[in-house]
Amino acid sequence: MMSEETIRLRQYEGAMNCVIGVLLIAIPVWALAYLFDLHIYLGMMFTLPQSVGGFLGLVLGLAFLLFPATKRAPNNKVPWYDVILALLGLAVGIYLVLYHPDIQQRHYVVTRFELFLGATAILLILEASRRSTGWCLPIMGFCFIFYAFYTNIFPGILQGKGYSFDRVVPYLYFMESGILGDAMHMAATIVIAYILFGQALLDSGCGKILSELCLSLVGRFRGGPAKVAVIASALFGTMSGSPGANVAVTGTFTIPMMKRLGFSKEFAGAVEAATSTGGQIMPPIMGAGAFIMSEVTGVPYFKIIQAAAIPALLYYLGLFFVVHFISVRQGMVAIPKADRPSVWSILRNGYYFSPFIMIIIFLAYGYSPSKSAFYVILIILGLSFLDRRTWLTPKKILDTLFQSAMNAAIIATALAASGMIVGILTRTGAALAFGGVLLSASFNNLVLAMILVFLVVSVLGTGIPTTPSYIIAVTVGASALGNFGVALLAAHLFVFYYAVLSDLTPPDAITAFAAANLAGSEMMSTGVEAFKLGIAGFLVPFAFVFQPALLLQGTFLEIIRGTALAGLGVVCLAAFLIGYVWAPLSWLHRILFAVAAGLLVFPTIGMEILGIGLALGLFIWARLKV
Repeated sequence: MMSEETIRLRQYEGAMNCVIGVLLIAIPVWALAYLFDLHIYLGMMFTLPQSVGGFLGLVLGLAFLLFPATKRAPNNKVPWYDVILALLGLAVGIYLVLYHPDIQQRHYVVTRFELFLGATAILLILEASRRSTGWCLPIMGFCFIFYAFYTNIFPGILQGKGYSFDRVVPYLYFMESGILGDAMHMAATIVIAYILFGQALLDSGCGKILSELCLSLVGRFRGGPAKVAVIASALFGTMSGSPGANVAVTGTFTIPMMKRLGFSKEFAGAVEAATSTGGQIMPPIMGAGAFIMSEVTGVPYFKIIQAAAIPALLYYLGLFFVVHFISVRQGMVAIPKADRPSVWSILRNGYYFSPFIMIIIFLAYGYSPSKSAFYVILIILGLSFLDRRTWLTPKKILDTLFQSAMNAAIIATALAASGMIVGILTRTGAALAFGGVLLSASFNNLVLAMILVFLVVSVLGTGIPTTPSYIIAVTVGASALGNFGVALLAAHLFVFYYAVLSDLTPPDAITAFAAANLAGSEMMSTGVEAFKLGIAGFLVPFAFVFQPALLLQGTFLEIIRGTALAGLGVVCLAAFLIGYVWAPLSWLHRILFAVAAGLLVFPTIGMEILGIGLALGLFIWARLKV
């Protein structure tokens, strides 16, 4: 869930309670219909575009009822104009359910009324995404729609013949390459299932158990609360791809502890933001983007989470050492023993960890991601009754459904808008054009091309949720990297990784602002600090592109060797960032640590040996200096 400053959910009352409640239940039930295999029977009555169109109508209707138009709009009631917009949102979805097969038979030759309805749907999606995620995504949408109409006025390789209103609107609204494309299809089925899965875990008390386990295990070390935040967020990330939920669960106890032991408010918020953001790259639940990646690349989801495991661990390794070096530099102490729970008292409730194991087992045995989520949700429901405090009562189940639907509305409206952008990039050939621009600007140098893709993704991702950021950026970036011979999965993970980290990129670092709200710190300074802390992990995508063993593509010895070298590299980068190991580092030594980190990325024996020698020499020097 996004922070209250980012999005203000209405405190609805009166007759609208009933309408909103129905929508809040209808959206998760829509997902459960797929989990129960009812889509097989529904498929006899409805085509896939009809099904996705119905889901689109539900989330648009809900979005206008939940999210106020402006900060000044009333948040204790739903204004009449939002009721009208909600009805229009439902109407554009219902029309697809009723008439899409007929339109398909007409080869998408549409009437004037259908053109009007399509244009209305496009405007509604852009407005709903503005309310739920901010201005960045709708502005991009308007810019790309303008580009589709007027490609003839653009220079060079971006120039085209331009498309008329009569062609753009049907393409975006009715065809499966626009709004009804892969992104919305995944949102209507698998994505919402995993939102429901994560929310069920959270409401059943699993998040609290994980946090207490981390507190007992690493709270005894120097700078304990910050290290607890790193480990707890990594573990919580295994069950929730939402950085906002991660901040809400782990940050409520790690941030106060960090402040109590002497860390600044900005640092406490920044640590929680950086660690919570990484939850989106932590298997087995990596957020909606991983499911989209599986659909787009054709790579099974289980293979994607296997490949993503080592890079995720390397990201958290870098964060852990950043926190460690800062703790040593500032002379931080451990959490007092009286404030740490006993490990054995937590392990008595070890059954709470079974959902994480079961989801992996189901995926490994070939169950679909959605079916795996459904079975584990049933397991969570059963486990909750083993402790009176965690019972998922009917009221709690309703709350779980409601919260899941709210989060689904945020994600689905953003995915609908990003689907339009990707459709235009594909239809106009702009994706290939942008890829050509990247190739030209990189002078056919892979390292430079990767840096340019990283910058493009970071800029695109500022203020946009991870999944639409990935969908838009991968349309350009993955093809550009593919031209250099980068493997398909490595190229997509490269873009996805930086789309995730763009949540830390100022000036609109969404996760950092949510953590700042909990820490009571200044938002922009917390965002800048979180970005600095996360830089240690920015080396990882370069490492797995040059060393495919990090994506489990190689022999066992190659995987161990690549992981050890990349791990040493992120530790060196952490030392460079903080300027402290066992003793303060001069700028010369910091630069040498950065050089060592860079050398350890390249898979050539000479550079690796040089990097290892330089790194070990610097650590030995720092130790002897104490």
